[in-house]
Amino acid sequence: MSSFSPKIHPQVQLPHYKLDHAGVEYQPQSIDIIVCIHNALPDVQRCLASIREQSSLPYQLILVDDGSGDATRVYLDELLSAQPDILLLRNATARGYTCAANQGLAVSHGDVVILLNSDTIVTPFWLERLLACAQSDARIGLVGPLSNTASWQSIPKIEERGDWASNPLPLDLTPAQMANRLGATALHLYPRLPFLNGFCLLIKRAVLLSVGYFDEEHFARGYGEENDYCLRARQAGWELAVADDVYIYHAQSRSYSHEARKQLAEAAGQTLVAKHGQEIIDQGVAFCRESRVLDSLRYRAQQLLTRWDFIAQAQYQWAGKRMVFILPVMEAGGGANVVITEIRALRRMGVDAQILNFEHHRVGFERSYPELDVPVIYSPTDFGIPDLCMNFDAVIATANNSVSWIAPLAKRANAPILGYYIQDFEPYFHVDKAARHRWFWQSAWLRRRWASYYFRRHPDFRAAWLSYLQIPDLVCFTKTEWTRQEVLRQVKRNCHVIGASFDLDLFCPRRERSTDSPLVITAMVRPSSVRRAASRTMQVLRAIQHRYADHVRIVIFGVTDEDLKAVGLPQDFAYENLGMCSSARIAALFGEADIFVDFSTFQAMGLTAMEAMACGMAVIVPQFGGTDSFARHEENALVIDTTSYQNCYDALVQLIESPQRRVSIMTQAHQQIVQHSPERSAYGMLRRLFEKS
Repeated sequence: MSSFSPKIHPQVQLPHYKLDHAGVEYQPQSIDIIVCIHNALPDVQRCLASIREQSSLPYQLILVDDGSGDATRVYLDELLSAQPDILLLRNATARGYTCAANQGLAVSHGDVVILLNSDTIVTPFWLERLLACAQSDARIGLVGPLSNTASWQSIPKIEERGDWASNPLPLDLTPAQMANRLGATALHLYPRLPFLNGFCLLIKRAVLLSVGYFDEEHFARGYGEENDYCLRARQAGWELAVADDVYIYHAQSRSYSHEARKQLAEAAGQTLVAKHGQEIIDQGVAFCRESRVLDSLRYRAQQLLTRWDFIAQAQYQWAGKRMVFILPVMEAGGGANVVITEIRALRRMGVDAQILNFEHHRVGFERSYPELDVPVIYSPTDFGIPDLCMNFDAVIATANNSVSWIAPLAKRANAPILGYYIQDFEPYFHVDKAARHRWFWQSAWLRRRWASYYFRRHPDFRAAWLSYLQIPDLVCFTKTEWTRQEVLRQVKRNCHVIGASFDLDLFCPRRERSTDSPLVITAMVRPSSVRRAASRTMQVLRAIQHRYADHVRIVIFGVTDEDLKAVGLPQDFAYENLGMCSSARIAALFGEADIFVDFSTFQAMGLTAMEAMACGMAVIVPQFGGTDSFARHEENALVIDTTSYQNCYDALVQLIESPQRRVSIMTQAHQQIVQHSPERSAYGMLRRLFEKS
């Protein structure tokens, strides 16, 4: 990895911020926008029109006409007559981009200056969001957006047929629409880069005062001048950031032909090497190419259109439908998190999706979800639930006990559609000793035999079992094929698979890989659930820490220190315990970690492993259950028989001692997991509920 040390900061709260309706914060500052122009009139017209239409903050527009032909000159003269507040500079003959940019910089006085190519189209809230990124950290000196073609800032691809990718938008999608979709799901990571593309470059006034202008002597015609400036700014102590919530369209190669552009770029590259040396350039290029944070932005961009296709189709078919999910929980948990994430997706689809919980859960629930953006109905008792649900089109149970609460609705006239969101085969929650063994999970026949035994002897098992049969026309849907098969085999009821999903807008990488710091290994430890194999997990982690000592850092969560002591789990090794964590805290941990292990005996889906994969981690998951809905052994995960201590230990050793294998698994996991969006599952849910009605 290169010696460039990036920083990725969440959006910082600064005093006296204004909050705009794009959801970003900024301090008012004077802004100069400099556009250098050399012919290509249609592009110039589109660019200037977009600035006028999409810029809601005050700004000074500075145009530098660098020897354009008559048509462009006449247009600019007419524009100046109509808008006399524009500052127009003019060169009789073309001096080249670098000189033209310096002319604009020399007359600018703004607190921030934005150099904008004339073949760009800016989009809604571009100024606010660029400014918010610049102000998120005083050390940031330069800011650039994402684009279709902007070298390392390109999404969703950076290369194509040996050249920079052009990433054309679909014919039915405008730059503004693309920007709105990107901004709606942006993570506001503001990743740091060693180089920024000059097609749209925000520069703070303090940088101009400390670094100066572009190097006209070496890069008079452009191409390379921004790389040189980035290197000089970094040498002066400034950081370079990408505003990952800004998308600006770039046509490219308009003022110069494609071949001329390549020749200029090659010549500039040689000059850059002569001035700064090959090593620092190679380090920067290697960082940009290997950045898992940038990879994450690209992978998510690849799924962006698909996610919004689901939203658009659902809006067309089911906008205005009303749904309520019976979610009787007091504390945050994986199952509740999935439901809430998909309710948010449903609401983006125009569906009025709400939660129904109990009044006596309110304090704990609102403490667990302090910023919940979903409407919640609180019922004093379960007896009042049917009356509260009659005005909805669909009522969804999310746990076996909630099925009985909505069952009376089935007997009412004009009753809503009743559904059951089955995330697990809940009778197995009450199977203890047998579920510890491999043979129990290898044989569906044995599970049926044991189910018969538990049905007769365990009332909670029996209640969970019967919940699947309590309502004749109940629409059942589940996350994985394994759960569907289990319900079908055990109770002869079919379910619809809507697919595994997780909060794609929360879980992401937050740092780059490092070969210098210890490997961060994480695990959820939950002694209250036998199938989570807390003892085996802690034993493996202890052995790993004793073997590798300072080369690894063990971090666990999901259990208090008191509970660890109470159940006698191993504690005689170096580890950190984060205790009970919110999703945001787990996302922060995963964003900086390397390996996640789930040594549970089985997983109906494996939500936490999916979240870890989305953060660019290598994961180990159990082969028994539904992890095959997203995990592929030796490809994007290690999928093993976790009932064996030795298997768990050996798999973790392999990931620690084989960096190339680990990185390959990380990369594939990161790239593939983003297809499991909540919109995909929400759309499948709507189809199962409403297509027959």
